[in-house]
Amino acid sequence: MRRALLSLVAFAALFGTAHDAIAAPIVSVPPVDGLAVDPPPAVTAQSWILYDETYDLVLASVDPDAERAPASTTKIMTAIVALTSGNLDRDIVISANAADIGEAEVGLVEGETVQLDSLLTGVLVRSGNDAAIAIAEGAAGSVEQFVDRMNAEAAALGLEHTRFANPHGLDADGHYSSARDLLTMTLEAMSLPEFARAVGARVYRFPPDPDGEARVVQNTNLLLWDYPGAFGVKTGFTLNAGLVLVTGAERDGRRLYTVVMGSDGENAHFKDTEALLDYGFDSFGVVQQVIAGDTYGVVREGEETRPLTAAGSLEAFLHLAAAGVLGPSLELDDGSPVLVAEEGTGQVGVATGSEQPLPDAADAFGWFRRWFGDE
Repeated sequence: MRRALLSLVAFAALFGTAHDAIAAPIVSVPPVDGLAVDPPPAVTAQSWILYDETYDLVLASVDPDAERAPASTTKIMTAIVALTSGNLDRDIVISANAADIGEAEVGLVEGETVQLDSLLTGVLVRSGNDAAIAIAEGAAGSVEQFVDRMNAEAAALGLEHTRFANPHGLDADGHYSSARDLLTMTLEAMSLPEFARAVGARVYRFPPDPDGEARVVQNTNLLLWDYPGAFGVKTGFTLNAGLVLVTGAERDGRRLYTVVMGSDGENAHFKDTEALLDYGFDSFGVVQQVIAGDTYGVVREGEETRPLTAAGSLEAFLHLAAAGVLGPSLELDDGSPVLVAEEGTGQVGVATGSEQPLPDAADAFGWFRRWFGDE
């Protein structure tokens, strides 16, 4: 990096005075190829993605577009379609088809009447397959018509690796999604207040059954208890899918999302997610790339030189291991030099300072020793 700064001096000597610039916002720096930074942790998930919503940056991923069985994370799309169908207060009569679906259930009883909003919460908190079928039948008239709506919504969201065959996520031919697509639909779902509220609920008291028996359901996402800052969103498991988990967590003003698919082992989806979230929170952050008033080069005018100092500061969000390796460079912008922190990520103007005499041999030797003394 210090050798690079030598070239800045020569580069800057070609230019005249610079213009002032408006301070740039914090920018996001994608991972840099070849840069030696700590790799993401080893996890059991076959495909996964780690995303920073605050800075709109995928921090790391493995096979994020692989098409895999999504299990009950399917219900994220079920909820989106239900919420956009309107009238959450509508009453839905529970069919035998819904009551008898099996696997994870709220405990619906054939013939009872339940409001759509309660069914929706049952889907997202308890991951009730019976509630998913009831929503599909009540919102669209049939499971088949509801699934058509799910696939239409997937197309509208640009999900290229997703197709639904049912609203609950039990294994079925032609039913698949990807980590990247699950992330996209999750971000869409989290923009709906009812969805965000439901997936963050640890416990939900479902309406009593027709015999008056209480139905209290607990969220299947244990990270709501175990991981500081976790706020949702959805678990899943089938024999074909393995363990699947979409999770969001917030720490120090940053919001991260992870999707893990095909985790293997007891609670492996939770362990994988915790490791990835820790990596995202601990290994990335905001670094000041350019500091206002600091000198980043000189310009020669006759027998005098003027220091080129930053007219403003520039911050970048990047892997913290890159902070001591990556530095700003001087480039031309409409004939004037500007400081650029990571190509394409942001720039700030430079200003010339007071005249100074050209350095003599002793000055030059001291300057070189200062920059190369520790290399």
